Amino acid sequence: MLKRSIYLLAGGILFLGLVSCRGFLSETQRINGRIIVWHSWNSTETAVLLEALRDFQEINPGVQVINVPLTPNELLPRFIQAAREGSGPDLLIGSDDWIQELADANLIRPYTSQTGVPINGLARQAITYRGNLYGLPLFLAPYALYYNKTIVSGTIARTLDDLLTQAAQGRRVAFVPRFEDAFWGIQTFGPNIFDRAGNLNLADSGLIPWLDWLSEMQNRPGVILNVDDASLEELFIQGRIAYYVAGPEKQAIFNATMGEESFGVTTLPSGPHGAASPLLPVETMMFYEFSSPDQAILATTLAEFLANQQQGIRFMRELNKLPANPQISVDSRIYPNVSGFWRQSFTAVVLPNTFEKSSLITAGNRAYAATLSGALTPESAVCIFGLEVAAANSLTAEQITLPPQCELPETQP
Repeated sequence: MLKRSIYLLAGGILFLGLVSCRGFLSETQRINGRIIVWHSWNSTETAVLLEALRDFQEINPGVQVINVPLTPNELLPRFIQAAREGSGPDLLIGSDDWIQELADANLIRPYTSQTGVPINGLARQAITYRGNLYGLPLFLAPYALYYNKTIVSGTIARTLDDLLTQAAQGRRVAFVPRFEDAFWGIQTFGPNIFDRAGNLNLADSGLIPWLDWLSEMQNRPGVILNVDDASLEELFIQGRIAYYVAGPEKQAIFNATMGEESFGVTTLPSGPHGAASPLLPVETMMFYEFSSPDQAILATTLAEFLANQQQGIRFMRELNKLPANPQISVDSRIYPNVSGFWRQSFTAVVLPNTFEKSSLITAGNRAYAATLSGALTPESAVCIFGLEVAAANSLTAEQITLPPQCELPETQP
């Protein structure tokens, strides 16, 4: 009896201690206040986001989240204007391509972890600028290879040679031949245009042979290279092309028009040098520089909630979004199409934030267009591309390696 009383007393003391600790933690960890979130999600996506925000507010009843959807074209300029006027949203969901511009303008602040959400390695590169992490990755969006299951009923093209063979047999392939859209083929013919140190190496990269391949293949039977992406999308929906290179945002359109069972997604075809390596766009949650300290904590806490495993699975299940959280594995039996983009993400690459990205994209688009139109040879187009990027980014000879017979102009005294 005495022994039982001692156990009961000890248990009571332990229970009181746990209650005390629980009460203490809830007081110190309780968050209150209002937070404003801006994004450019469509109505379907916004509905799912609102469900996640309601769950967050249920967990944190002292928090009010104000959701502000804007159109894709107005989101960035509206944010810049509002941020400069001191009235920016606490949390901005947008492209990692904006980080450089917004950080240089001191409109976003570095990410400071509250609970420690894991970050995908490549996504970490995408959001790293000046030694800081500017934002928290939410979704990954690499290009991959869509295929029409009613046309491609047998072996799926795994290599560039397979793709050409099937195209000649009537299973046509189409993609946009621009720098970002067709970056994926560079590493199928050689190394990336950026070396490990982040320098631009055009002499040893696969860019010249890739442009040469595109120039030759554009006139092959069954190959359609066209910058009118809307037309290519429509051809795929109509079943007039078998293969189409595009990003994960097309899934919603194809689900609605073709039916989820009518198409599949797989990795892009490899080449003689190895696997395809598309660029890796990262949808990122960025933090307004001039939020109050309390709102900054709220914004970070909400961002980490949206990036956690449970919410990542929600967005994947409801919207076919590929989560950036590396703890989430994508089961191909449950999410067959998202799985294609997930597998492709492992060979994707990011453009270094040390370069002014718009200069890379603009000069790259010109190189692709000049080569495919026959105005320049691939060697000349890549030379001009390198010179334009070097001038726009003030690169020295140590920071860029140009193709043979292509030299930087001498610096004027």
